[in-house]
Amino acid sequence: MNNNQQTWKRYATVALLFLLFSINIKAQTKQMNTTQQSEKTVRDFLEIVRSGKAPQRAGEFLADSAKAHQLNAEHPETIVRGPENYAQHVADFRSAYGHYQFNIDELFANGDKVYARWQQTGTQIADVDGFKATGLPVTVYINAVFKVANGKIVEYWVMTDRKGVDLQLQANEKLKAKQAVQPSPYKDAVDLGNALYISGQLGVNRATGELVNTSFEAEADQAMKNIGAILTRNDLDYHNLVSVTVYLTNMDDYALTNAVYRKYFEDKFPARVCIAVKELPRHGHIEISAIAQLNK
Repeated sequence: MNNNQQTWKRYATVALLFLLFSINIKAQTKQMNTTQQSEKTVRDFLEIVRSGKAPQRAGEFLADSAKAHQLNAEHPETIVRGPENYAQHVADFRSAYGHYQFNIDELFANGDKVYARWQQTGTQIADVDGFKATGLPVTVYINAVFKVANGKIVEYWVMTDRKGVDLQLQANEKLKAKQAVQPSPYKDAVDLGNALYISGQLGVNRATGELVNTSFEAEADQAMKNIGAILTRNDLDYHNLVSVTVYLTNMDDYALTNAVYRKYFEDKFPARVCIAVKELPRHGHIEISAIAQLNK
């Protein structure tokens, strides 16, 4: 073999290696892009739709006819869910558990498959599986594998900790019965002659004894109404308030709090403090205490 042939052979080998390397890079890039797109689709779907924030946007992430494999040990089945059907599915959960907290515990993707594990914590405001509404918290743990195609979820396999939910409902039923015979160790308000000190009020409907949890605004509004009821019993109104303390479990609700709060005053507001807390009794999201001036 002469020098020219050897040179061309080396060139051909290098060119072949470069071609194989380019093909491999393109394949890896395609795989990476697919994985990233799949992960984003599922994460957005969970954070926007499954969280209850905007279930009406399900069509942005879910195919028109997605196969949903319900992996229940006692009765596994496969159903078809579309955007409207899934939005109703989320609405049904909110009807039972109200304004719930949503947290993704784990999420990772590989190609067109995405695994996710999350939890939803709400307050039981309606009867569920034969258990009467207790107004107490229930946490549902769920994990699922999603398959994504063309930017939308086309199939998924989901498993819910149904036994855990059942045990919580049983425990809450017993706790509710125990609470019914134990009155609270404090007064709604104490009159000191020149001032009325009002205990912290949750968004509890006094007629039903249940926490109003259909939305944060509704819960905050009920808390303010409870303050008003105590003022009325003492021949006072909201204008007698000189100091208010608001406790929030999530400062993201601060703007919503102000929107509700403003409705109860014309232009003269009392002094106010807003404090972030880890949690509140009965897993409420807001509690309000106040001081009112008497004979104003």
